[in-house]
Amino acid sequence: MLRSHDLAKLAGTTPRALRHYHKVGLLPEAPRDPNGYRRYGPGDLVRVLRIRQLSGSGMPLRKIGSVLEHDTTNLDRLLADLDHELEEQAERIAAQRRALADLRRLSVQTGRFSNAEQPTATQQLDHDVWTLVTATGGVDADTATAVLDVLHGDGLAEQVATWYPEFEQLEAQAHVDAATVDRLVAQMVSFADTVVEAAGFTPADDEHPVMALIEQMQAGALAPAQRDVWSAFLAVIEERWTGGPSLTEARDEPPDG
Repeated sequence: MLRSHDLAKLAGTTPRALRHYHKVGLLPEAPRDPNGYRRYGPGDLVRVLRIRQLSGSGMPLRKIGSVLEHDTTNLDRLLADLDHELEEQAERIAAQRRALADLRRLSVQTGRFSNAEQPTATQQLDHDVWTLVTATGGVDADTATAVLDVLHGDGLAEQVATWYPEFEQLEAQAHVDAATVDRLVAQMVSFADTVVEAAGFTPADDEHPVMALIEQMQAGALAPAQRDVWSAFLAVIEERWTGGPSLTEARDEPPDG
């Protein structure tokens, strides 16, 4: 005969767990000796081991009781259902981990392109826009990961360095000259084309409801000088991505007449 602590030790559990099994009806009440201690036999040990096996597989305690008592003929079906549930759970966890990995990469990405010592309003806007686009379905999870893969590559850092820090510095400016606008826009368009081509996705549809929200957010977050650059950039890529001439082609076209 075994006492609680002996049974618990052999089963790899604790006396407290045994008391819980008794409380929820998984383990029948054991006879007690004159001192009031429960006494268990080999059958009790086997039952506790089976409880732990089923519980360790993910089966809820409410189902374990049925399996132990009278549903052993359907054990394979129950285990198959449980396996399916665990597979779905594993897929959800995998998707959550991918999303978490993307968020971690995004958290360092804009800082990697910036020369600022502290996070800037431009960086915060980048994060907010990314959240709006990805979390509302404007960009699916696979495309978002592909974009971050491209952005995280070493080859793109040099290209971003030609315009992002300067665009970020415009936070403090109310005006920007036309030559600077043209230069920054050309660099930003080249960057956007590189990301789109490398990631292999179609730019977001302007009709998507979130696009209007992004425009509203940008209007409130960007400094006047930044808005001038961004508006010019949007004008170019809207024409470029809808089949119009590229920035270079547009500049190379002879004037009318």
